[in-house]
Amino acid sequence: MEFKRKILNTIKEKGLIKDGDHLILGLSGGPDSLALYNALKELREDNLRTGGKFGLDFSVHPVHVNHKFRPGAAEEDQAFCEELSKVVAERVKGFHPLRVFEVDCNALAAELGMTSEEAGRKARYDAFRTVGNEVMDFYEIDPTQVKILVAQNADDQAETILFRILRGTGPDGLAGIAYERSDESGFKVVRPLLGIKRAEIEKYCDESGLEPRRDHTNEEAVYARNKIRLELLPYLMKEYNPSVVDALNRLGRLCSEDREYMDAVALDAYNDALVGENTLDIGKLNEMAPAVRKRVYVRALNAVGMTENITEKHLMAVDRLRTAQNHPEATAELTEGFRAAKKKKEMRFYRI
Repeated sequence: MEFKRKILNTIKEKGLIKDGDHLILGLSGGPDSLALYNALKELREDNLRTGGKFGLDFSVHPVHVNHKFRPGAAEEDQAFCEELSKVVAERVKGFHPLRVFEVDCNALAAELGMTSEEAGRKARYDAFRTVGNEVMDFYEIDPTQVKILVAQNADDQAETILFRILRGTGPDGLAGIAYERSDESGFKVVRPLLGIKRAEIEKYCDESGLEPRRDHTNEEAVYARNKIRLELLPYLMKEYNPSVVDALNRLGRLCSEDREYMDAVALDAYNDALVGENTLDIGKLNEMAPAVRKRVYVRALNAVGMTENITEKHLMAVDRLRTAQNHPEATAELTEGFRAAKKKKEMRFYRI
């Protein structure tokens, strides 16, 4: 089947999954995650049927998070995923029963001072990491053999890039969602569906006799991302470019290539400027082009644990330290206790 072949090609071309990997798969019951789950089941069955000659040997540990956003419907989604995974686990070697996590994400959002969307994401990735650590301990393997699979697709990529453009992103933000990224716990987060459009996923579900669950909140133009998906993208397709999803994905690929090159340049520059633990030589920073220097700052902040939500405001605060001629010793307070401190000709990054 074309859909399964496209996923397999993506996995192999980008090295997303290797033999012996344990896959922690987010299974919501919606079209995307259900299609990915079923396609992996078919790939696993192909491999078993051919005696291992097919080329992919993996196990799947599905995880479902009940966010408690939709009382009644959320429990029905959970029951659907539980029954599905139970049947598959009994029939297909390497597929495990569902792990369920119930999290009141509205309460979590209020407690942590974040949006309900952010709380939902936190709940999901906390659950993925919990299961990943359990799998790693049980099989006595290292984090490189555990992959977290999420089912974002090409339409999600286009929406993300457009969302970032509207918020004023820089070139790196235009790269969109990566096929693979490193999680802070050491696991890889991979997205095998990122090159596949939503319409292809829906078609595969129909052809495979799958009956995905539907979240009615996805059809409400309340959140910014929903408005982009339901209103802005359809408008752009109708009035400006019917292939706008392809165009935005192409933009993402090109910017991703540029980002990879610039990251390699920045790594060399960072190593050249490093004069001590988390400390950079300001003279070396002065010699760098602004685009490289900002990436060096990002790498320095990453090294002390600031890996998310680094903004232009933070980078400019650090850069002002570099140019503060009348202040040989000064500190820039960033966020969550992260700091950059200038002392004569050096700049140190740390967290209090």
